[in-house]
Amino acid sequence: MRLFFALWPTTATQKSWHHRLAPCLSPLGGHAIPAANLHLTLAFLGEVAGNRTNDIIRLGDDLPVDAIALRFDHVECWKSGGLACLRPAQTPAALTRLVGHINTGLQLSGFTLDARNFKPHVTLARQLALIEPAIPVWPVVEWQAPEIALVRSRLTPEGSEYSVLHEWPLQAS
Repeated sequence: MRLFFALWPTTATQKSWHHRLAPCLSPLGGHAIPAANLHLTLAFLGEVAGNRTNDIIRLGDDLPVDAIALRFDHVECWKSGGLACLRPAQTPAALTRLVGHINTGLQLSGFTLDARNFKPHVTLARQLALIEPAIPVWPVVEWQAPEIALVRSRLTPEGSEYSVLHEWPLQAS
């Protein structure tokens, strides 16, 4: 099964982002990501044998659960993949620490990690017709991440379907 760690918004937050950011995306064309799929990926594990799931959950049990507050102030268009991504002005130190802990734990558990540097983002749309420089978001989107999630991704003809397998609440700030 395909798995990843993510900061997972509440359903209300997902719907709010989907509705609020639609005006930024409509001039770009492309296909909007369904509201229920909006999240911030921390680490993508790829295909994982089912018998390794408990190892991954134990790794999650040892993660720091410090509060993570993000301030998204722009949408970036990425030519590679034709993506529109909600991006924070700065990466909070607590988020950098969390991703470092996840990556270290995965490496020590024998998982192969993505070689790309972590670039926090929420993918809002794919297959853009128009690639623009950064689009400011005003007012900015302030978000207190409620939890870390271990998520299963299923590829279907209609797109990805996500289901949360396990959650770890983050502390409130």
